[in-house]
Amino acid sequence: MTPCACPVCLTASSDPQCPACGWVLTAGPWLGAITQDREQAFAADLMRACRRVDIAAAARVAAVIEPHRRGKLLGLVRGTSATEDELTPVHRHPTASDVAALRSTLGWLVEAGERTLTVIDIDSSGIEALELAADAVGVVRQLSPPHAVAWTDLVSGLSSVSEEALFQLAGGVGVLARTCQLDLARAGRELPAPVSSGRTVVLQRLSGWHLPDRLAARWPEVHHVSGSRGSGQLIRALAAHTPLRNGYHLLAVAIDSDGWTRPHCVPLFPAGAKAIETPPTTVAIELPAGAAHVLVAITAHQAIAARRGFDAVRVLRWLVPETETATLEFTLNGPGDVVVRGPGSMTVDTEVAANLATLIQAIPERYRPPTGAVDVAFAVELCGTDNEVTQRRQLLADWLAEIADRHFHQRGLRVAIIGYHDHQGPQPRGVVRVYEFDSTTTRMATIADLTATRVRGADYLAPLEDALELATTLSWRTPAVSRRLLIVGRRAPYGDDTACPNRLRWQDSLGRLRANGIEVLAVWDTPPGLNPISRRGRQMATVWRALSLPGESRELGKATPSWLTDHLRLPNPAEGAVALQFPIIDSTKQEFSE
Repeated sequence: MTPCACPVCLTASSDPQCPACGWVLTAGPWLGAITQDREQAFAADLMRACRRVDIAAAARVAAVIEPHRRGKLLGLVRGTSATEDELTPVHRHPTASDVAALRSTLGWLVEAGERTLTVIDIDSSGIEALELAADAVGVVRQLSPPHAVAWTDLVSGLSSVSEEALFQLAGGVGVLARTCQLDLARAGRELPAPVSSGRTVVLQRLSGWHLPDRLAARWPEVHHVSGSRGSGQLIRALAAHTPLRNGYHLLAVAIDSDGWTRPHCVPLFPAGAKAIETPPTTVAIELPAGAAHVLVAITAHQAIAARRGFDAVRVLRWLVPETETATLEFTLNGPGDVVVRGPGSMTVDTEVAANLATLIQAIPERYRPPTGAVDVAFAVELCGTDNEVTQRRQLLADWLAEIADRHFHQRGLRVAIIGYHDHQGPQPRGVVRVYEFDSTTTRMATIADLTATRVRGADYLAPLEDALELATTLSWRTPAVSRRLLIVGRRAPYGDDTACPNRLRWQDSLGRLRANGIEVLAVWDTPPGLNPISRRGRQMATVWRALSLPGESRELGKATPSWLTDHLRLPNPAEGAVALQFPIIDSTKQEFSE
């Protein structure tokens, strides 16, 4: 049978019924004459069928263009002009997203190397072919820029007016009465052919459109999806659903009791983990002494004793905060994309990532941390005039500023502050405020906030004995760390002549401090009106000398930051010590990675 064009949709067919719109193309003979009524009834049926096809096409187009453009579609419909109400979609639009359609292919893509996923994305602007592959660490990337093909390259007879061309693609004929032909041979030349190691997936965003559906039928795996096209946005969205090819680890250093080191990988995310299903993970680490910065290296393979190279996912250069330990939080956004949060600032270092294996080789076989770590506590009298207390505070602040510059690294210095006020009567009461060991920055702020109180007790006695007692309870580090207590005050502690209301003796507390290896240095200012050669003046001088290192006590007016630095006898860094560049993991809780 000779093919004929359907009068409704212009589809050429030799079938008795149009395969596109269902209009009967050929049937048995009519009985009786062809009357005018029959002709009018046939014409009415034909027009209804034409309008039904055109309105359906116009409704499909109206769903994908801006509202202000829809008016141009109304006059294209055959018969009387269509109304806005008639452009209500006549078919159910797909609700699946492009991400959901591709999710099942991601595991296949990253499972092995040299696999290619070709995505044919069909929408109203044309066709885009996108070739994807996973790199060495499983990150899905474009192999080349997307290849775009316009509808006018594949379909002949399309109108140059965009609304009319879309109307034709959707299967409308309308008043244009123009036949459009899809050139499948050219489509085969313009669009990539499947490869043996690849897979092709079609995203059909124009579901129900006559010509786009015919084009999509060329491939076996077609997904009818909603949403607008955007290759960059699509790849970013896919990252959260892409499983990790290999587990991710934090590169750290484990140190045994004798100081021997090995690279150690702390598990962060297992192979197969997907960002959308994976909560953040935290790791408690120790910061190496003497390091101005630490490398936070996330790797895709475990480091091993032989210290061979492996894939670096991301390396961050971490400006070390003033702390000995820290907790880092790792959030997986997708393969190759891990966000790290913690104290201090971090910046991505791509150069280090490319040469990470060299830095691992440079990890010293034995760890010799730089010496010079110091714990310094200040016991400062806060009674007196604002000017008097400010002088004491200023000496401490100036010394901290100087030591931060002179010391090999300020993280080695911890500072505690004990501020003491007056006893008020014979009853026991708390007269001391303790600020435990913390960084120099934190304690500089503490010193600035110390406020003076007026003298309420004896003119020549202050509760220094309470401050000394609490100094014995501070969180001093081990004896391997140098420990110093600096007293800055005016009045002597309560003693044998006048007992402390809290039943404390300064000699006992001082003895325990010294027995624990804590050296004490005293700086004092003479009370106004005190005759230094009087009996009381000589007694006070004797007590202040007893409180300090032999021959080391000094009056406030003669003490300078440099003098304090010299007489506190701070240690210097050990020569030949090598600072680690990676965080340390507690070797008593971690097994070495083999």
